[in-house]
Amino acid sequence: MPATTKKQKGTAMDYLAAPRDSGIVKSLMASLGYAAPKGGRLPAGVKLDALIALDEAFTVEDFGDFVSSIRTRVAALQAARRTATAKVSATPESIVAAVQSGKISLADLTAALSHLDA
Repeated sequence: MPATTKKQKGTAMDYLAAPRDSGIVKSLMASLGYAAPKGGRLPAGVKLDALIALDEAFTVEDFGDFVSSIRTRVAALQAARRTATAKVSATPESIVAAVQSGKISLADLTAALSHLDA
């Protein structure tokens, strides 16, 4: 869970966060036979235990095709994700740095500047 104070540490589960409205975690847990009571929470540690069990299951040789299909699907989902766009702060230095790093081209910058003069 995410840290809420300066002294509190987050956990690795932060990286597995999914939007609640997607229902993906609830669906995965239901597929494994776990459901929270209405308005309640899943049993303590069950999501972590599910990840441990999945990690162990994926190392079994008989699951080679299954693991391969998961890799293929993850790759397809990743390819379909939008790529991040460069964010440039509004200072001349940051704009020059963005051009130098290749985040924006000099031609694009020149075109954008020409629109300002119009």
